[in-house]
Amino acid sequence: MMMIKGSMKLMDNTSTPAADMRWTLADLLSSYRFWALYLATLFATIGVQILNLSLPLISSSLGASYQEIGIFSLGSNIGLILGAFTAFSVAGRSPRASLMIPLIVAAAVALAFLLVPGLWTSPLLLFAMGATIGTVHTLFPLATATFLVGARPSKIDFGCALALLSMTSLSTTAASFMPVYQNDRSGETVIFALLACLVLAAIVLAPVRDLDFSKAPRPRHKAFAPRRRSPLLIAIIYILPIIALLRLLFIAASGQGEALESPSYGPFGSVASLAIFLVAMLIYLAYWVYRIHGELAGVAASQRLLTPFSAMCIAILIPLGLPVILMTLADFINDRARENGTKPLISIPVVVTLSLIFPPLAIALVQYGANKSYGIKIIEPSQISGQAM
Repeated sequence: MMMIKGSMKLMDNTSTPAADMRWTLADLLSSYRFWALYLATLFATIGVQILNLSLPLISSSLGASYQEIGIFSLGSNIGLILGAFTAFSVAGRSPRASLMIPLIVAAAVALAFLLVPGLWTSPLLLFAMGATIGTVHTLFPLATATFLVGARPSKIDFGCALALLSMTSLSTTAASFMPVYQNDRSGETVIFALLACLVLAAIVLAPVRDLDFSKAPRPRHKAFAPRRRSPLLIAIIYILPIIALLRLLFIAASGQGEALESPSYGPFGSVASLAIFLVAMLIYLAYWVYRIHGELAGVAASQRLLTPFSAMCIAILIPLGLPVILMTLADFINDRARENGTKPLISIPVVVTLSLIFPPLAIALVQYGANKSYGIKIIEPSQISGQAM
């Protein structure tokens, strides 16, 4: 009987690491592989969109018929199927190869078009171009979602990670304004742009050996001493640039745009004051995001918290980065309060809504919750087990 109990205990111990190997959103956003997938998807999407927007015009100017252009569309549709098949069937077994090989093949086909301009009217090469580009376009977002599932995040963390990755679709709109194809009828500039995007995608992926998040995340923390700040003062700091912007819009709408630089309009009535307020706001936002992550970690370290530097970069540079960070901070503060026998300090729906329509108030609300959480006595797991005994 003792042997059976011992073997059962050994089985429990061996299964513990696998059960604990969950990636939080902070783990994902603090890893290079996540941002490598983000940037690779972004570059691939931009390159594909530039080609799709310009190919009909270039092919027509080089003498291609509508039937030949239709062959490219056929190849692109088949590529969508190939990309989905690769993402769901191959990416799980060979994550790195499943992304790098389609990039290399697409770059080789694009290089052939660059070296031999007459291929713009070749049905076979147009089909190959469509198939490879369609594969790349579908493969990256689907494969990235597959890799994220392997990280076993919570539903909220998975949704937030996908929301950030979905911002790569904004490149579709950005690519439509790029002038690389508007005055180019030979197609060389477009192919150069496509090749550059494919090469950049391969470069950011090259240093990553494990793309599937199969290994446990590394511990990482940078703790600061907690500091309470006035939520009202924080809100005022972020509202000042909005006041300056509204003032400028009012002056312009009243037909007095030529007098924007007049001293009579005060500190909120000039373009220079608006620029100063915006720069000051961004600097303080970076400082606040950096400090609050370190200060919350200073109370009690947690894998759910981003490193201060990662959080600062995401809030400033990534679309939807600030709302995601504010929501995760509010959720973390509430969970810490629940774990220590206190009711939730912040309303998550209110934070999410305010972060999208009026971020200054959402930031002030998170600071209010952080101030309250600093006064909560943290109960360690060992204390809980001791009380239970």
